[in-house]
Amino acid sequence: MTAVVAITNRDMYRAAVISQRVQNDFVTGLQVAKLNELKARMRREVVKFTYLKKSGELRIAYGTMMPALVGDHINGRGICGDARKVCTYFDVEHGQFRCFQFQALIKIF
Repeated sequence: MTAVVAITNRDMYRAAVISQRVQNDFVTGLQVAKLNELKARMRREVVKFTYLKKSGELRIAYGTMMPALVGDHINGRGICGDARKVCTYFDVEHGQFRCFQFQALIKIF
């Protein structure tokens, strides 16, 4: 039996950041997979998910990156979330972009 793992440069970058923060290869792999699922779903729909804020508070968010919903809010002057080592999403409840650290993602509903 042969196992094939396909990983992109972006996945490798995120894995390096997460690994440095959590110091656990297993958790790093899980977080990269969860981030990929979240990002893919947010391109198609509004997604409910939870993450841990820097303050230690648990945040339940409804986020998306669907062009039809976020297009009017993009001004093109910001820095990409990955460059800042965070996951960026559009919070549909607050009508603003928000972000969280890669390793803080807890659950996707």
